[in-house]
Amino acid sequence: MEDGNLEIFKLENTEPLILKPLNESLKAGGYGSFPSAALDFPDDSIDFLKLLVKDPITTFPGRISGDSLKDIGVLDGDWCLIQKGIEAEPNDIVAAIIENQFFIKRFKPKYDENNQLQELKLKSENPDFSHFEINDETEFFLWGVVTWTFRNWRKL
Repeated sequence: MEDGNLEIFKLENTEPLILKPLNESLKAGGYGSFPSAALDFPDDSIDFLKLLVKDPITTFPGRISGDSLKDIGVLDGDWCLIQKGIEAEPNDIVAAIIENQFFIKRFKPKYDENNQLQELKLKSENPDFSHFEINDETEFFLWGVVTWTFRNWRKL
């Protein structure tokens, strides 16, 4: 068993965070790459809060500790946004309370032919960490769905 790996915070400010995009599109691929997503904002500005948070009342920032999801690029010290009140879909990253500790894991349900939940696994994405097999005896609560993760690439 591992220690919990998620610290939850509350959004204190829901004022718009307006940034002006570059006039030049940023290409991440080779010739013929798709245009920048900034072109989707015709007024030449992006409200980052509106882009990232669909419902400020049910969205919570969290700080991740540990490397149980490192093989999918979620690392120790990354930040995430978690939205409560939306249904988890297979392969979503979810925040769950298991045995009174917060964790983030990959949501892996298995359904029978009648679309009834047959088994539920909360999967790590690192072979050094175990998965959680959720059953009737497991103290478990699905707290929310991770909608975004963030990493600081350079400390300023």
